[in-house]
Amino acid sequence: MRLEDLTTYLLSLSGREARRRMAAQLSLPEFALLAALPASQRELGEHLRKDPADIVRLVDAASAAGRAVRTADPTDRRRRVVSLTDAGAAALRSHMAAARDVEADFLASLSEDERRVLHSLLSRLPR
Repeated sequence: MRLEDLTTYLLSLSGREARRRMAAQLSLPEFALLAALPASQRELGEHLRKDPADIVRLVDAASAAGRAVRTADPTDRRRRVVSLTDAGAAALRSHMAAARDVEADFLASLSEDERRVLHSLLSRLPR
């Protein structure tokens, strides 16, 4: 048996290549953060599967770049909500456009129907 006969191995290779292409166009951690907003820092950690310290660094960087802002939750003053600024929304739109371009290039060998089937199948797998 060859490694290429294992679907999970092929998924790993394809995922690695897709991440490489995406990372050449945009910051993947920032893209994931901006796409998950608004949310509390705890919710971000759970959603992005990141350590709280990593979330703080990501939010600090996005805040320093003017792309996100922390505010007190009006219903729970202990809770901080991270939200997009106008600049953050513009950055998210730009990241999404770049991601769509990378996706179109990466999946160019598949028909539209095959892309829909692939997306449907992948959405059913554990993440």
